[in-house]
Amino acid sequence: MQSAKLLLLTATASLAIVSASCSTVPIATGCSELARPILDRETPHAEIGDSGDVALDWQLYGTAETGQLTKANDDKVTGFAIINACEVRDATITARLNRPWWRTLLPG
Repeated sequence: MQSAKLLLLTATASLAIVSASCSTVPIATGCSELARPILDRETPHAEIGDSGDVALDWQLYGTAETGQLTKANDDKVTGFAIINACEVRDATITARLNRPWWRTLLPG
């Protein structure tokens, strides 16, 4: 009976050590790939009107073009925020995976 318990304890400890040392999770997608659809998005230029007053048309065009620039800048800010959040996530996961095997038995 004692030898069966010892064998069970040894097998359990061996399995725990092997499982803890094999905890690698490949990172599926690069961070820049997650933001590529947003960063590649094209923002069209504003249209120049034809009201008959050339000065007014250019003023309205300049105002509209500034709005398009704001849209393009928002896309870039959003894309880089996605990349930064992804890199923080990957660094956290890598740090957890690189800790000693006995730390994987503890929570956190």
